[in-house]
Amino acid sequence: MPKAIDENRVFEVTATLFVRHGYAGTKTKEIAESAGVNEATLFRRYGSKAMLIGAAIDHQWREVPMAGLGPSNDLEADLVTIVEAYLETNRLLGAIVPALLVELARSADLRDAFGAALENVRGLAAILQHHQAAGRLRAEAPMTALVALIGPLMVQEMLRRADLGQLSPAIHTRSYVQNFLEGRLERGLTSKTATGPA
Repeated sequence: MPKAIDENRVFEVTATLFVRHGYAGTKTKEIAESAGVNEATLFRRYGSKAMLIGAAIDHQWREVPMAGLGPSNDLEADLVTIVEAYLETNRLLGAIVPALLVELARSADLRDAFGAALENVRGLAAILQHHQAAGRLRAEAPMTALVALIGPLMVQEMLRRADLGQLSPAIHTRSYVQNFLEGRLERGLTSKTATGPA
């Protein structure tokens, strides 16, 4: 009977090596040795290095704080939840995104690796769309609103990872959300009145 493998360990090692070395520099032999499995087992189970890396990254994104969030009738609370979930997800997996974006330009085989991440992003956009439909948030493409909300956080987190000190000050979630809402609330609403029945 074949020995069971610790798939979580395989995925963790694969993602770590991918971030550190990129697609070309990630070696299945090193993944196998670090994860305590046979290299042939990896190929039997995943088919190719690209499919293994894709499965590892996809798996990582299914277990993050951004996954599975849903809307309430409180716009500001939902935005705070999105920002906090994004920051925690970025803390856990933020290094994967820039590495994957660079590698996608070189290897179309990795496109499927973004599946769960895109699912999470669409879920966040759906929360904004819910508040737009309820008349709490200005009408615009939900993805545009989401990029406006988390884009600055993404840049700030990249600066933090680069250890550029003063360029990445601490983020105060509620103040950040209130600043985002300036100019984005539906006319006549304030952040205090943006809660109500859907």
